[in-house]
Amino acid sequence: MHRKTSFHVIWLFLFALGVGGCERRQHLVEQHFLEFGTLIGITMITDDLNRAQQLLDEIERRLRIQRSQWHAWEESDLTRFNRMLHSGSRVEVPASLGQLLKLSHEYHEASDGLFNPALGKLIAAYGFQGSDADMTAVAEIIRDIPNMRHLEFDGKTAVSRNQHLQIDLGGIAKGYAVGLISEYLDSNQVENYIVNAGGDMLVAGNRFGRPWSIGIQNPFAPGVVASLQIEGKLSLFTSGNYERRYREGGTLTHHIIDPRNGKPSLGQSSATVLVGDPVRADVAATALMIDGFNTAPDLASSLQVNDFLLISDQRKILVSRSLADKIQIKVPWPLKIVN
Repeated sequence: MHRKTSFHVIWLFLFALGVGGCERRQHLVEQHFLEFGTLIGITMITDDLNRAQQLLDEIERRLRIQRSQWHAWEESDLTRFNRMLHSGSRVEVPASLGQLLKLSHEYHEASDGLFNPALGKLIAAYGFQGSDADMTAVAEIIRDIPNMRHLEFDGKTAVSRNQHLQIDLGGIAKGYAVGLISEYLDSNQVENYIVNAGGDMLVAGNRFGRPWSIGIQNPFAPGVVASLQIEGKLSLFTSGNYERRYREGGTLTHHIIDPRNGKPSLGQSSATVLVGDPVRADVAATALMIDGFNTAPDLASSLQVNDFLLISDQRKILVSRSLADKIQIKVPWPLKIVN
């Protein structure tokens, strides 16, 4: 979750389809919301602009509610839950957090602990939750790193077994929100659309009968390292060290923390996955960003991901055979394909 100011901008690009005026005109509609510290863009193809605007207004309303539920440091259901956990007693799990916490536990186990939303206090100590870095606090937390097993819950109540445990859903809530938006559009018979949350996207249907053209961002410079054509319904998510970072001396500090040592992950500059479920995509991109070059095939298999691409901090590319067959590489970097 990231700090945000609520506003939106709408662009309408009209494209006429059909023959002889007998069919209704199809329109490509785009609207952007600044939520959770990132631009969330909705692109849809529709023949009813008034209905499209109603859907977009409702999506904006739902995003505002989710912010009030899941934000990691502004007042929210999550921050109140974290405060109650610090009492050491068993507390009630808000309905707005129940499914996200359940999924967080499941993916924590599937990733062998690499996906770890219990690190909120450590992320805050590094200065990624709207406050300055506190390296004394960082050192203290690293001596007893919390994980999701320290949060014991039965679905209705929970208790923390680690004084440093603080939940930050930033590695899963974006995918969860994207999935909810997709379900809402599906239920309203929107067939062709993209939900784009700061470059992480769910793509559905097609663009006037042609596949959607999507790029994978270059972590070192403007532009893309690869592109692919998507038709159907798939989620493409990327986790990288280039969005939220700072330098302290000669050390690059970024917000993707390796839960094994409590320090920013090393070796990878970005990790991209292509999979149907946006929650799985969000989690897998984070986990692969932490240790992908060492464990990519096994970790991806454990998370049920076939299509992945990793970029090292030395500008080397590691890509699964399945994804290599779908993409066009745009950069002349060393490339390794794994099965």
